[in-house]
Amino acid sequence: MALALAAMLAGAPRAGQAPGAAPPDPSDHGAFELFSDGKSIGTEKFEIRVHGNQIDAQAEAVMEVEQNGRKFDIHTTSNLVLDSQFQPLSYTWSQKGTQSSQINIDFHSQPARARYKTVNGQEDRRDFKLQKDVVVLDDNAIHQYELALERYDQAKGGTQTLLAFIPQEALPGVISLSFVGRDVPGVSGEQRTLRHFLLSTELAQINLWTDDQGHLQVVSAPDAHFQALRKK
Repeated sequence: MALALAAMLAGAPRAGQAPGAAPPDPSDHGAFELFSDGKSIGTEKFEIRVHGNQIDAQAEAVMEVEQNGRKFDIHTTSNLVLDSQFQPLSYTWSQKGTQSSQINIDFHSQPARARYKTVNGQEDRRDFKLQKDVVVLDDNAIHQYELALERYDQAKGGTQTLLAFIPQEALPGVISLSFVGRDVPGVSGEQRTLRHFLLSTELAQINLWTDDQGHLQVVSAPDAHFQALRKK
């Protein structure tokens, strides 16, 4: 569904880097408007900054959801910290609304240590044996797709497989990334030719378009009837 895209895991583009090359600068900031079945359901504001040898990716999102015939807003914040090679170091996430919850994950330790504060106020402690180069792709965190594309090795090309982890679902998974080519996204109002990537899992395919600087512009998951469009 639109509110849990990442949970479906189970010319050369500026994405990733050739072996031995200097790490790319992932700095970026902006906002996405989120759509379900063509209807706007919220926004995500994000900023990706480089601090010394670390990458700090922060986001705030507001989404309207419907449950039992009632509509209400959910506010979420997230902060993913990576090293200069895009390896995860820590992750925090929180939700505020009719139900509140929180996640804190330390990737320094092996296994990774996760602490969940559930909607009923209880704490759940879990440890996960994750590979060092795991890609964090959480539910409702559109900007994290941009960071995932930084892991694509443009010199190698083709379809590349990566291990992934969905913090909110507490699930590991496998994704594949491939460069489709340059085209115009088939979404309303978008007329530019962008670089098209495909992120695939066993359950779904998610189309990602970036500009020439590697900044994510459009996300489309047809099976989930979901789109995210970068706000001008």
